[in-house]
Amino acid sequence: MNVIADTTDPRATRSRTQLTDALGDLLRCQDAGAISVSALCAAAGVSRPTFYQHFATIDEVAVASVERRFVRLRAELPDGPDTPYRLLVAFLSELEAERGAWQRTLGGRTALVATRDAVEGWFADRLAESKPTASPIEVRYAAAGFLGVVRAWLLQPDAPERPSAADLAASLVDVSSRVLGAGTGSTLEP
Repeated sequence: MNVIADTTDPRATRSRTQLTDALGDLLRCQDAGAISVSALCAAAGVSRPTFYQHFATIDEVAVASVERRFVRLRAELPDGPDTPYRLLVAFLSELEAERGAWQRTLGGRTALVATRDAVEGWFADRLAESKPTASPIEVRYAAAGFLGVVRAWLLQPDAPERPSAADLAASLVDVSSRVLGAGTGSTLEP
C-alpha cells in the first residue's frame, strides 16, 4: 500500500505533512487507540474534510509517516554498495530514539494493526524490487520475519543483551540474504 500522494499541489503536501507530523506527536504521549480523527485533525490544524481528502483511516496516516521517513532517510544517504545497510541502520536508530511512539505504532497490542500489515507489505515490495528472482512466498516470508524481529526488538526491555541498531541491522541483512538468496544486498532500498 502506497499512501504517499503523487501530487504537485503544495497545499496537499502541506496537509499530509501536518497530519503525519501530528500523529507522530500524539503517539509520543498516548496510545494509538486513544487517537481519534477529530483529535488528530485538531493537533494538525486541519479540518476533518481535509483529513478525508488525503486518508481514509488513521492507519493510512501512520503508514504515510513510515514511508515518508524511509524516503527522507534514503535521500540523506549517498549511493553506494552499503547504502541499503546504512538505510536500515538509520531507520532502526530512529526507531530506537523514539521507541515509545514506535511501540505504540508497531508494537504488540496496538490499535494500528492495519499499519503493521501495510508496513509489512511495504517491506515486501522493497524486497521484491531488490531481489526480483525471489518468489512471492520468499519475499513475504522475509518481510513478515523482518517486521516481527523489529517489533520484538522495540518491545524488548533495555538490557546488555539487547542488540544495538547496527547489530540488529547486520543480523537482519544476513537472515534476509539467506532467505532470499546470496547477494540480496539492497534489503530496504526505497
